[in-house]
Amino acid sequence: MNEERILYWQSICNPIKKKEHMKKLLLVLVGMVFLSSVGFAQHISDETSKSYYDEAKTKLKEVYSFVEVTTFSATGDQTITGTKMKKHGPYFFYYENGKLKIQGNYKGDKKHLTWTYYDETGKVLKVEEYRDGEMTSSK
Repeated sequence: MNEERILYWQSICNPIKKKEHMKKLLLVLVGMVFLSSVGFAQHISDETSKSYYDEAKTKLKEVYSFVEVTTFSATGDQTITGTKMKKHGPYFFYYENGKLKIQGNYKGDKKHLTWTYYDETGKVLKVEEYRDGEMTSSK
């Protein structure tokens, strides 16, 4: 046990090993500074939006959730560089007769998971699967 400790301390005190440890530590610190200076997005609000076929708002057309995302400058000084609305969550689109036409999900403004398309009688026309905006299958 003591021999193991002595060998460990000798390896740390070895100037070549010490230099390698310092390089690794410096690399980690530089990476942390870089990551802390990169701009980031902050979730501000989560709301649902509806649109209608008529001004009286009796014929529902579309329902979806969205998030408001604010981006800040890379300098870390809390300067807002932009605000963007992104569809995120369940999505529904209706025919004018009130029947469901499309049902799906968004993730960061991209189609995600199962999207189902219906005809005006409610019969399923097709089903598509998405992963972060990329279609993975269609039936």
